Amino acid sequence: MATEPEVRRSGLRGFRLPGMARRDAEQEQALAIQTRLLQQQPPQLEGFDIACGWQLSAEISGDYVDVFALGPDRMALCIADVSGKGLEAVTLTGRLQAAVREFGPSASSPAELCTQVNQMLCGPGSQTRYLTMFYAVLERGVRRMRYESAGHCLPVLVRGDGSVEFPASFSGIIGIFSHWLYQNQEVELRSGDCLLLITDGLLQAENRRHEEFGYQKLIAAVEAHRKLGAAGLSREILAAVSKFTGGKFRDEASLIVVMAK
Repeated sequence: MATEPEVRRSGLRGFRLPGMARRDAEQEQALAIQTRLLQQQPPQLEGFDIACGWQLSAEISGDYVDVFALGPDRMALCIADVSGKGLEAVTLTGRLQAAVREFGPSASSPAELCTQVNQMLCGPGSQTRYLTMFYAVLERGVRRMRYESAGHCLPVLVRGDGSVEFPASFSGIIGIFSHWLYQNQEVELRSGDCLLLITDGLLQAENRRHEEFGYQKLIAAVEAHRKLGAAGLSREILAAVSKFTGGKFRDEASLIVVMAK
């Protein structure tokens, strides 16, 4: 019997090996779920300009991007990356979204939110998968962002004067050990500052020479296009990554852009 790669290369239409139709159906289901989970038009908070952007890959994985209000003066920002690919990864992403939306309004801090999500995903009967997550609360009055990073890649803060900072926190990833502790960090956002929350699919996007897009090109894109506002900058960054990779994404690339007015 022909193998699946041989069938796909042959270009035969209407022919399916056992299991191929099931995997195609699962891929379509995963795509539908993921499209619903990746937010395109986030709510806004006075004093800030917020946008989300994402680029799907050929094989659906578990990126999660979310922005939602915690009241008139606070906004939750969440970006995460679930291990693995396909329907199982996207299903866990859906559980993560439900947990963040449930715990976020009552959590006293980002650290408490991460602790609650971690304990839920480490509970009996949970899937043997893990995830990294950056969760923050943006506060309008004091122009402050309180945050925690559960093993997620570093965000980038390009100040209005052109200086660059990497708000850091090095807590453990979520879904491995229920006893891991999380800590609160905070950073002040001043007028003209631009904050990028990203997934590693953006940073590690490769060109034909297997070079990664990386932080340097990301910062260059901010410097070149920050005058376009959050939505315009988000589009330009993803366009730059697509051009760099020739339009071939090995992993999903997602980001949240926050610009302080």
